[in-house]
Amino acid sequence: MQGMGTLRLGSRAVMYTAETLPKGKNRVMGTIQIMTGFMHIGFGIVLTTLTNVYTSVFVIGEIPFLGGVSFIISGCLSIGAEKSPTECAVKGSQAMNVISAIFALLGIVAFIVDLNLNGLYRSGFDYYSYLVLLAGNGISIVLLIFTILEFCIAVATANFWCRATRLSSNEAMLIVPSTTRPDLAVPPAELPQPPSYTELVAPEV
Repeated sequence: MQGMGTLRLGSRAVMYTAETLPKGKNRVMGTIQIMTGFMHIGFGIVLTTLTNVYTSVFVIGEIPFLGGVSFIISGCLSIGAEKSPTECAVKGSQAMNVISAIFALLGIVAFIVDLNLNGLYRSGFDYYSYLVLLAGNGISIVLLIFTILEFCIAVATANFWCRATRLSSNEAMLIVPSTTRPDLAVPPAELPQPPSYTELVAPEV
């Protein structure tokens, strides 16, 4: 620690207190988001191989890949923001969860359209095509459930961070040391010189 007056206020970093952050909540939800993202990417690849029979708006719109990456990033930021709740981490997690909620909403609409397009049995299908259709519908139903769960988690997490940032009474300022400014240094105080021995002992008359 340097002397007084040699530090100036650096970058602002808000650290949210334990009362604001329920321990473990964002970690669990972030883990679910990461798992949902990998499921979207994996099953999206499977649905891509079935597009010769199974018509999928979900795959055509690249939602499994864009949404999956968005879910993974949101989960990682949520976990990171809980471990180190700085202002940058909190706002980044909040923004990514809003984007994930948008992708999840688009995915829900796409799955509903896919199930309506492929829900009816077509007489021209052979047994293989019928199995492919059932497999595609099964994957879409599973992903639809997880997408609804992801939408709820993303909205809840974004709303949670929004409320946390508004609790100004629970903020603590962290002063980050930066470069030294000589003009802010406190000049050393000049102490009075002690009287000499000749001044203390008066000469006798």
